[in-house]
Amino acid sequence: MNEQEKEIKNRLAWNNEIDESQIDVSVTDGIATLKGCVSTYPEKVLAEIESSMVQGIDTVNNEIEVTSSEKEGEQSDTDVEEAMYCLLDANSEINPNDVKVFVKDGIISLEGKVNSLWKRNTIMKMASQIKGVNSIKNKILVRSSKKISDDKIRDLISESLRNSVRIDSENVKLKVKDGVVTVSGVVSAFVEYEAIIDIIISTNGVTEIENQLKWIHQYDTA
Repeated sequence: MNEQEKEIKNRLAWNNEIDESQIDVSVTDGIATLKGCVSTYPEKVLAEIESSMVQGIDTVNNEIEVTSSEKEGEQSDTDVEEAMYCLLDANSEINPNDVKVFVKDGIISLEGKVNSLWKRNTIMKMASQIKGVNSIKNKILVRSSKKISDDKIRDLISESLRNSVRIDSENVKLKVKDGVVTVSGVVSAFVEYEAIIDIIISTNGVTEIENQLKWIHQYDTA
């Protein structure tokens, strides 16, 4: 097992929402491949996120399968679709008419248009929390209600980063092209990482994030 594989396994073990014993990790030329089985889709997503945070990892091939031992009471595709629309109806900040939901064999396909990236991400999180979901295809497009220049978007994000007490903005690099924000750099804590991503997602005019940001976790070996 090479150092990057060890680091990924450490990160998976550190996260108490992941059963790392069920996941096999291999790394070749900056490409991490995850295989195995987990019980929920969010666990699969978390494993990919943790793996992508390791220095030198450029791509994560997430081949983990979602399985469930709870055969009794298993959700049908219709149950999943109805649950998704129920969550959309319950959220006052999202117009359910902007989103179309299709479900087949536990795979949710989301389509439509929203006016901000945080809405797209919120819808994705809703879907990941539904019992019976094995995978998500998020095809929702972000179309801002008004055109904001790339320079303006970068200035808005930079100002928010500087004003945050949780963020050392000197460690963050930004590029913006056609509304797509590429963020890179290395931060020392996950709370700082989350705060940076939240600011970018919440900024008007941002349509997508190319996330190259890393965070270093010092593991307690005592």
